[in-house]
Amino acid sequence: MRKIGVGIIGMGVAGSLHAASYAAIPDKARIVAICDRNEKALKTAVSVYGGKAYTDYHELIARNDIEAVDVCLPHWLHAEATVAAAEAGKHVLVEKPISTTLEDADRIIGAARKAGVKLMVAENHRFTPAHRLAKELVNQGKIGRIFAARAYELCNDVPTDPGGWKARPEAMGALLDMGVHKFNVLRWIVGEVESVFAVARKLVCSLQTDIDDNAVILLEFANGALGEVFVTSSVVHEPTNRLELYGTEGTIIEEHSWKRPLMYYSQKAGRWVRPRVEHAPFPGYYEISFKKEVEHFVDCILQDRQPEVTGEDGKAALKLALAAYKSAKTGKIQRVG
Repeated sequence: MRKIGVGIIGMGVAGSLHAASYAAIPDKARIVAICDRNEKALKTAVSVYGGKAYTDYHELIARNDIEAVDVCLPHWLHAEATVAAAEAGKHVLVEKPISTTLEDADRIIGAARKAGVKLMVAENHRFTPAHRLAKELVNQGKIGRIFAARAYELCNDVPTDPGGWKARPEAMGALLDMGVHKFNVLRWIVGEVESVFAVARKLVCSLQTDIDDNAVILLEFANGALGEVFVTSSVVHEPTNRLELYGTEGTIIEEHSWKRPLMYYSQKAGRWVRPRVEHAPFPGYYEISFKKEVEHFVDCILQDRQPEVTGEDGKAALKLALAAYKSAKTGKIQRVG
């Protein structure tokens, strides 16, 4: 089997997890080059994962031995690097959110389509085994018709560095950074969303910035179900995620801080069932999901398949986030159309 030559742009937390994931599948992929403007971080990354070091991603993209580019830059920089890579004929895995504007999302999707390259949005939550099991149980009819859903993401990374990228207004805040995870998963499992009502606030961050660190979003799905999303970067415990699905014939509760992360109750069983699923509490579920996500992207190139999380999926999640921000600003319900 041939190996996919990969170039990684950005070596923050996501870039490092992606690099480790490629290193874990040496029979399918090899890291050819790594780019970061932080020369210290770049030197460390190259010493660990190999490849040529670059501080200008245009030079990385120009390499003929790179078939796929992995974009892990701050959110508002995704479009320029992704479009450049696609126009150079490279397949692209771009971190979530796909971009910060719908116009940039369309530019990305259009560039990939015109170049005939694979485009995948790096939505690792879709590859978390517990989330996939929840989706499978719903598809099997274990809990009947879903009428309500709740999804939480709780992290402890409220910005403290005024020079850090997450403190910049272009980053927008927790609603965008974490909300797109929840919107993507809920659309995938429950269905399309018709309207949102949101409150987003800076409640803990002490920096002089307008970013939100807490947000609550109410959702009305096209099928009539109701939903709630809560995201926060301000908790004082290890990061975790939670998903609650309530159906006419049962319930699914998924909590990533548990060693056995999922349990479900169905009328037929008449009791709570805790199936086994691949999992490890933080940071284990991040490592598992990122590896599966990256391997899926590489397999799609090798097998000429459409990635599971498309540019359109990324745009749909972004659209929900932007509608939620508009709702938070206006205090009104926003239709998503």
